[in-house]
Amino acid sequence: MSPPRRIPGLDGLRGLSIVMVMASHLAGSAVLGGGQIPLGAAHAWGKVGVRVFFVISGFLITKLLLEEGRRHEGISIRAFYVRRAFRILPAFFVYLVVLLGLRALGWVAVPADDLWHAATYTTNFDVERAWLVSHIWSLSVEEHYYLVWPLVFAVASRRAPFFVALLTCFVSPLARYAVFAFLPEHLDALVWQATPCVADSIATGCMLAYVRDPDARASIGPLAKLLDRLLAYTRRSAATYALLLPAFFTYLLETRPTVWTLVAVSFSNVAFAVVIDRVVADQSDLVGRLLMSRVAERVGVLSYSLYLWQQLFLRQSAVEAPSPWAFLCAFPINLVAAFACAHVCYELIERRALRMRPRSADR
Repeated sequence: MSPPRRIPGLDGLRGLSIVMVMASHLAGSAVLGGGQIPLGAAHAWGKVGVRVFFVISGFLITKLLLEEGRRHEGISIRAFYVRRAFRILPAFFVYLVVLLGLRALGWVAVPADDLWHAATYTTNFDVERAWLVSHIWSLSVEEHYYLVWPLVFAVASRRAPFFVALLTCFVSPLARYAVFAFLPEHLDALVWQATPCVADSIATGCMLAYVRDPDARASIGPLAKLLDRLLAYTRRSAATYALLLPAFFTYLLETRPTVWTLVAVSFSNVAFAVVIDRVVADQSDLVGRLLMSRVAERVGVLSYSLYLWQQLFLRQSAVEAPSPWAFLCAFPINLVAAFACAHVCYELIERRALRMRPRSADR
C-alpha cells in the first residue's frame, strides 16, 4: 500500500515553523564582511516554532494510527516502528557521521558525551551541551513520543488514548511548575525541553486528531462532541488566525513563571491546534493560499533536513566557529549552505530511505 497522501496545509505550517526556528538561530550570527545580525527577541521565536511542530506531530501520528486501526482492526507496533525508523534515522545518523568527520578535522568542537546523548535521544535531559547537537532535544522528545504512543493504542481500548492525552495536558503544566519551583537553576533547559514538561504540546495535537475523526469522536462521548462543536465555529472563520498573535507572544510571560508554566503554554498549544484544524479544513482564504504555495510547501517538505543541518551554520559566531568553517557560518552564506545541505539530504537520504522501506510497514 502506498504511503498516505499529504494533508493540505500541514507542509506550509511546517515551513512556517522551521522558518521561526531558523530566525531564532540567526540571532547573533556573524555577517559576511563584519558585524552581527541584531534580531533581538527573535531568539525566542524558535520556542514557538518547535511547539507548533509538536502539535502537528501529535495530530498527524494520531490521525494515521486511527486510520490504521480502522482499516486493519488493530495497530501493528512493528510496522509503526519500522515506518518511523526509515523516516527519522537515516538523515539523523548521516548528520551525526558528518559531525564526527568535522570533529576529527578539528573544524567543530563537540564533546563525545554530547554525541552519545544525541545518539541515544537523551539530549533533552542534558542541560549543558554543545551547540551543534543542542537542537536534538526536540527530536528526542518526538522519539520518546513515538516509542510510547503506539503502545497506548495497542494495549488499551479505542477511547483510552484520548484520555491519556487529556491527562497529559494537566500533568505537563504541573511538571513545568515543579521545575520552576524546585530546579530553578535548570529552568531554561528543562522547562522547555524535558519530555514531561513539553508533552502536552504533542498531546494537544493527539486530542485534535480524535475530535476530527468521526468514529473516534463517537467512542469518547459528550466531551468530544462538545469540542467538535466549538471547532465547528473556529474552522468556519478566518478570524481564527487571530489566535496566533497572543499564542506567539506567550514567551513574553516567561518573566511571570507561574502564569507562564501553568496557563500561557497550555493556551498556546490549544491556539495552535485550533489554527491547524482551520488550515486542514479550509485553504481558500489568504493564509491558506500562502501555506499552500509552492515555496511554503517546499520549505515544509525540507523541514526535517533543515532542522538537522541549519545548526551547523546558524549563530556560529556565538560558539567561535574556526576558520575555514567561519566563512560558511556568516550571513547570508549560512542560509544558502543550510538550504543546500537540506536539499541534498532530502533528495539523497530521506526520499531514498522511504523508497527502501519494506512494503509490510505500509499498512
